[in-house]
Amino acid sequence: MGCVIVKDGRVIGTGWTAPAGGPHAERVALAAAGAQARGATAYATLEPCCHTGRTGPCTRALIETGVARVVFAGHDPNPRVSGGGAKELAAAGIVVEGGVLEQAAEPLNRGFFTRMRTGLPWVRSKLAISLDGANGARQRREPMDHERGRSQRRASLASALERNPDRQRHDPWTTIRP
Repeated sequence: MGCVIVKDGRVIGTGWTAPAGGPHAERVALAAAGAQARGATAYATLEPCCHTGRTGPCTRALIETGVARVVFAGHDPNPRVSGGGAKELAAAGIVVEGGVLEQAAEPLNRGFFTRMRTGLPWVRSKLAISLDGANGARQRREPMDHERGRSQRRASLASALERNPDRQRHDPWTTIRP
C-alpha cells in the first residue's frame, strides 16, 4: 500500500506500508510531511484503517495532523475497516473521495484483498510441463519479451517452489532478470 501527501500542488510526503507490524503508508507519509500536512490532501491506494491492530488507526493520524482531504483508490475489504475508515474521516470534517480507481487498485493489492475476502492466500501457479505431463528439457520455448514478463511476475511473488529433481537435472534459473 502507498500514500502521497500533496499540498499546493507539491508532494510533501510519501510512504508505503512496512512489513507486518510496521507503520502503515499513511503514517510514514505523514511523518515525512511533518507540520506541512495540515490542510493537505492524502492520496492512498487503500482506504485508511480505523482499528487498532499492530499499529494505531491511520484515520486517527490523518485527523490529528489536520489533513483536509483524503482520496483513496480502493475500499478496504477488511471487515474491521470496510467503509469505517471513510466514515470516520468524514465525521471529523475531512473531505473523502473513495474508490476512485477501484479496478486499478485490485491487482496492486490482490494478495491482501484475496486473504480478506476469502481467508485464503492468493496463489499463482506456473507449471513447466510437457503435454504428457513430464518435465521438458531446458530449451527456450518463448520469445525474450515473454521471458522478461515472467521475470517481472516472479519479482512480485513472495515465494517460488520447484521440485528437487528438476533443479538437479535442469538447473532452472530463478533469478530476476531485466
